[in-house]
Amino acid sequence: MANNIIADGDHVIFKRDGTCRVFQIKPDRQAYFEKVKFTVNDLIGQPFGSTFKVDRGNLVKLSETKVLELEQVASEPGADNRNLLDSESNQKMRLEDIQKMKSDGLSGEKIIEELVENSETFDSKTSFSQAKYLKKKKKKHLQMFTVLKPTARLVMEIFSKEPAKICFLRPDTVSQILNFSNVMYGSNVAVVETCQGLVLACVLERLGGHGKVIHIVPNTSDTLCRQVMNYFNFTKDQLDNFYSVPITCLKVETDGIQHKSLNINSSTEIPRDTLMSYSRTELPAIEMLPDRTDDVNEAEKSDIMTEEKEAEKKKREVKREEKQKRQEAAAAFIQNKKLDSLIIACKYNPLPVVKKLIQFLPPSRCVVVYCQYIEPLVECYAWIKEQQVGCQLKFSETWCRDYQVLPNQTHPVINMSGTGGYLLTYTTVSKLS
Repeated sequence: MANNIIADGDHVIFKRDGTCRVFQIKPDRQAYFEKVKFTVNDLIGQPFGSTFKVDRGNLVKLSETKVLELEQVASEPGADNRNLLDSESNQKMRLEDIQKMKSDGLSGEKIIEELVENSETFDSKTSFSQAKYLKKKKKKHLQMFTVLKPTARLVMEIFSKEPAKICFLRPDTVSQILNFSNVMYGSNVAVVETCQGLVLACVLERLGGHGKVIHIVPNTSDTLCRQVMNYFNFTKDQLDNFYSVPITCLKVETDGIQHKSLNINSSTEIPRDTLMSYSRTELPAIEMLPDRTDDVNEAEKSDIMTEEKEAEKKKREVKREEKQKRQEAAAAFIQNKKLDSLIIACKYNPLPVVKKLIQFLPPSRCVVVYCQYIEPLVECYAWIKEQQVGCQLKFSETWCRDYQVLPNQTHPVINMSGTGGYLLTYTTVSKLS
């Protein structure tokens, strides 16, 4: 994570005019971004934050001076736009001329310069209109993008068109989750989430390679969709601090509180896409079973079971045993009440999860429950009050609005999200007798 040079196998984010997309760098791999196809070989060894343009399928690195030149307005602005008329006759060049310039191999900068020179109204436009015109033409004729290191904010921009996949989380909401849960260097944090691994990645990044992150999954399979964790290029030392344990492996203790075994299917209504994601996670377990052929004789079996398959089978068994040991260690860690905080951010009703896990938290520990709807959090609030297992209960909803900050153009962004969800935060206490 400390390395700022792009390496083979790293995940990077391509960004252009607010559009973000993640790619994994591999030699001779073809990437397709903003209707442009190119190879990513030239990215290996380059620093993050570099800007490139695509020239006939190849990447050409642009210097900072060149990038600034492309962003500047190349003419003196006019007073206003009151006398301008939107007409095709304002541009002397035709589509055939532009296509001929492209076929002749002229660069995007040359095409934009010709468009500006042959525009009868460009000089009379205001600086704002000139910048808007250039931005539009650059997006069409100049294939340019910046390669950035994945961060939580950039990853959330990737899901901006499908926010339901990350439970409508926003950067300000994630920051509140990390703040209220008191996640810091060396903490031991349990996380229950169905946000593509976004919350897990943010917690693991903040721990800085020390402490533990335990992902509690709702069934016996621990391979729930955690694709976002791959985007952050975590090192092996950081991933060694990550554990996953099914909630069914945690034993329920009788401590005076009425705990019921967690049965999400019967106690809550799970969205259809969540049920599909759970069913998909069980597929790898089937693949791990050895192939069986009942119709072949012993001689044919000996030919099929080669040494290579036997070695691969042993590797799978060792890997399965190691995973089982890590699960058992994580379950023992939780049951010994060594957690510092608990974070819940899931699509389904969080109340059964709170009832199941509250007993494994010692007093004075932080709990944060996130939900995109407030009604499930009200149920959690009422139950915690009734059982007297928490204090300093607080509901919160962060209101956030982005601003465009430019010279003489500072104003709120027109399009914004309606809500970033709701948070229930509290501190655990020993139940009063």
